Amino acid sequence: MKRSGKRFFAILTSLLMTMLLSNAAWSATAPRDLFMLSQSSKSMAEVVSAVKFFVDEENWVYLGDFKVKKGKVILVKFCVKAAGKKAWKAGLKVSAMLPCGNMGVYRKNGKTEISLLNPYYMNTLYPNPDLKAAADLLMPLYKEMMTSVVK
Repeated sequence: MKRSGKRFFAILTSLLMTMLLSNAAWSATAPRDLFMLSQSSKSMAEVVSAVKFFVDEENWVYLGDFKVKKGKVILVKFCVKAAGKKAWKAGLKVSAMLPCGNMGVYRKNGKTEISLLNPYYMNTLYPNPDLKAAADLLMPLYKEMMTSVVK
């Protein structure tokens, strides 16, 4: 794996571990499910291609995809500019969370499974009305994307 891919994976892992282990994170109002899950009969590569196409069509920013776990998982990262404008009102320190899609694509029980981090995780980690506004904007967009890319 390239150095940048390892760095991205380390940052994502640190973020998720902080979220899971932090008492402060769970004392905030948390969504019932921090992961949006979907399945597809498409291959992993086809799902990633569909995500790239969707992101391009919506004029979002595709940051990249990274194969990890010896190719068993593809991590996909993309950002929605309009949500970024809302989130950064909470301060530049939230750049570490950015209102970006953190997606994992992998095979499970003969199907491709897609796991997308629920955008409300940002407000769970750092309760702030601007982060909630970003998540409110992102949630319907992410739902639409998840429905689209599995077809």
